[in-house]
Amino acid sequence: MVLSRRQNLKKVLCSLSILLVSCGLTFAAKVPELKGRVNDYANIISNGTEEKLTAYLKDLDEQQGVQIAVLTVPSIEGDDIASYSMKVAEKWKLGDAKTDKGALLVVAYQEHSLRIEVGYGLEDKLTDAKCGLIIRNVIIPQFKDGDYSEGILLGVQNMGGIATDNAELVSRSVQNADEESEDIAGMIFMFIAFLFFIALISSKGGIWKWILLSNLTGGHRYGGYRGFSSGSSHHSSGFGGSGFGGFSGGGGHFGGGGASGHW
Repeated sequence: MVLSRRQNLKKVLCSLSILLVSCGLTFAAKVPELKGRVNDYANIISNGTEEKLTAYLKDLDEQQGVQIAVLTVPSIEGDDIASYSMKVAEKWKLGDAKTDKGALLVVAYQEHSLRIEVGYGLEDKLTDAKCGLIIRNVIIPQFKDGDYSEGILLGVQNMGGIATDNAELVSRSVQNADEESEDIAGMIFMFIAFLFFIALISSKGGIWKWILLSNLTGGHRYGGYRGFSSGSSHHSSGFGGSGFGGFSGGGGHFGGGGASGHW
């Protein structure tokens, strides 16, 4: 009798566990189908903007080998934006399998969250810091004004401009902040170099070591920091281009690079 009760209790506990797991799977946000370069499931992008985005992203892919897609969803149903966007990136596999030059812009409307996810091949250009600047200085101000189409348009434009070294497509608010960061880094470098110089000439016989070092190096000095690259003339400078056609990911890989934001 006791054994039978224990067996029944185990069955009940097992059933409850299965039910909880099933509920968790049910409420987890699903990754939607990749329908095209712009996937507006939240219906927040105007038709005209979607056409411009699609044409530009098609040219960017075919001419520069950079594959960017946009996804808007009504809700991510309890998921955090970073985990959800990574699931999408892993399923959609944007970017060529050899170069991994893929990127993804995800907007979760109900949660007021967004994220830029970056493939391995673009992490040296679309750095976490630059993705953060695009989100904070370009996309979110438009979103706060209720202009989701313009925010996404400008955000993608900046992503593509940075990925292809085309400064014409990068907003001044992003370039200026980036230049300020480089100036700060330059000042830190010069301060460290100055401290090293003081330590060198202050040590015993240091002045003679400095003279010898100057003669050996020919008195060369380090150059200043350069600003944002203006890009080469053959890069695409705006929206437009050819027809739309089919679209699918190229097998690219993602490692969690990018940035998230909230408006």
